[in-house]
Amino acid sequence: MLRFPLRLPHRRLPYWRAGAALLVCATLGACAAPPPKPAPAPAAVAKSGPPDWDGEYRGTSTRFRATERDCPHPGLLTLYVGQSSFDFRWNQIDVTAVIAPDGSVSGQGPGITLNGQVNGRRMEGDVTNGACGLHFTVTRTF
Repeated sequence: MLRFPLRLPHRRLPYWRAGAALLVCATLGACAAPPPKPAPAPAAVAKSGPPDWDGEYRGTSTRFRATERDCPHPGLLTLYVGQSSFDFRWNQIDVTAVIAPDGSVSGQGPGITLNGQVNGRRMEGDVTNGACGLHFTVTRTF
């Protein structure tokens, strides 16, 4: 004697129907229009005023001239640039330097000249008083 359960088991979709449903979904998806292209990026707005050179620059200095005994020592160097200017310490003298909008660097102190250039995040230059000379290379850290 066959017994029927009082509750019918949960009906499942036959496998062929599930496959047909997937086939229809895939076909409709293939015929659908491609997604729209993203909007082009807005044009860069020209920044007025000089470039932002401000930040901390770290690097080294090397000696390229030393005809006196009291020439500054080369070594590690940190420059703090604010409002496109900085002070370079030469023995006990601060040489104030300014970075122009084109990236050229120039400064003077009593009998001391500083000339250089900023390219991207890197700044290089020479500081000399005629008898002594240091070349510096620093990179912006922030």
